[in-house]
Amino acid sequence: MARLLVLQSVWGLDKCPGFDIENDLDTALERVIDAGFDGVGVNIVRAARTAGVVRAMNPRGLAWEGQVLVHSADQLAAAIAEAHRLGAHHLNVQIAGPVAHLSDALALVDSLVPLAQSAPLPVWFETHRGRLTNDLLFTLRLLEARPDLPLTGDLSHYPVAGEMELPLRADQLAAIERILRNCRNFHGRISTTHQVQVTFDAPQHHAWRDQHCAWWRRGFELWLERAGSDEALPFMSELGPPPYAITAPDGSELGNRWDEAQRMKDMVRTLWREVNGAP
Repeated sequence: MARLLVLQSVWGLDKCPGFDIENDLDTALERVIDAGFDGVGVNIVRAARTAGVVRAMNPRGLAWEGQVLVHSADQLAAAIAEAHRLGAHHLNVQIAGPVAHLSDALALVDSLVPLAQSAPLPVWFETHRGRLTNDLLFTLRLLEARPDLPLTGDLSHYPVAGEMELPLRADQLAAIERILRNCRNFHGRISTTHQVQVTFDAPQHHAWRDQHCAWWRRGFELWLERAGSDEALPFMSELGPPPYAITAPDGSELGNRWDEAQRMKDMVRTLWREVNGAP
């Protein structure tokens, strides 16, 4: 039966109270495993972190996401080979950008997609500010020209990049629906019109929390419509350190990032059960 894999971002443990991923990554990863996550995600350029992930995840048969930023096909080819050698479950790719002209974007995408299609592990391209998929409208133009481009949906970037306000307009909802149809993987955080990451419990953010949950639920539905019975959908909790996390004047975070990461795990598993009717 198709299943959900809920991962925790290693970057999301950086500067997180109670964790020291620079000096004691092994203990941090054990806490993640003990908390019931199915694995982690790590930037494979960070060799020491990746080695720790391999050490902790591979012997247990747990999944991990390799992450990379690429400017060229040669970089992607090298990243695919390294992620496969190390035993990654899949590779998440941020494509360098943004660029001004669609033709330049398509030329870069067309150099990358054949490598992804022939790779020995799944390769997906992330929606992200400051990258080729910088804003929603440009990404829609990419998908109009390359309708099968497989995506990692980090939807948190688009409310901020487009200054989207609730209630969303019909065209905005339709645009996100189009993105969701190509999502093979998800990165999760709650964003709003002006902040890329907010705490779950603040009453002023509840409507945006509900909107993101509705998007994830719909993404699960669309993925299940095309998934095989033995496939897995990854979803990574990616609550980042400051400046992603909002801070008080003394620099302390306003929320409890580790607590919220665990709650996000439980939230998305509940959504999955509601959609799929199974664990």
